[in-house]
Amino acid sequence: MKPFALTTVLRHRKNLEEQAIYSLVKAREAEQEAQRQVQEEEAILASLLETFSKEQAMGIEVVKLAQFEQRIDLIEEQVAAAKLLLQLKKTDVNRAQNFLISKSKDRKIMETLQQKQDDSWQQHLNQKETATLDEIAVIFHIDKNKE
Repeated sequence: MKPFALTTVLRHRKNLEEQAIYSLVKAREAEQEAQRQVQEEEAILASLLETFSKEQAMGIEVVKLAQFEQRIDLIEEQVAAAKLLLQLKKTDVNRAQNFLISKSKDRKIMETLQQKQDDSWQQHLNQKETATLDEIAVIFHIDKNKE
């Protein structure tokens, strides 16, 4: 009896793996966007601090000093939030990578199982063919000896 065909299962496993690849790509894109945001916020903060130090060196009004400090605090909070978001995106990338590895292993296991099953079936067919040829040879040999 021919073994169960695993092509449908393999196709499904391949689709799951492709979905995992897509998820990983999306996670990496989100991570890159978060990294870009962190860099932008840090650049804004560095520029603001540089401007603040120049203004302080030249002399600054109390109102302007308070505005600079408020702006610096706001930008520092935004940098911290962007870094936290980046960390979450890195976690998402790691999760997507692990999921892809899992799906790749599952597919590979099923491919190996199918290959073993196909090899076993081919060996079974070869044994049947050999047995049939042996029977034919015996029958032919018996018929030749009767003559």
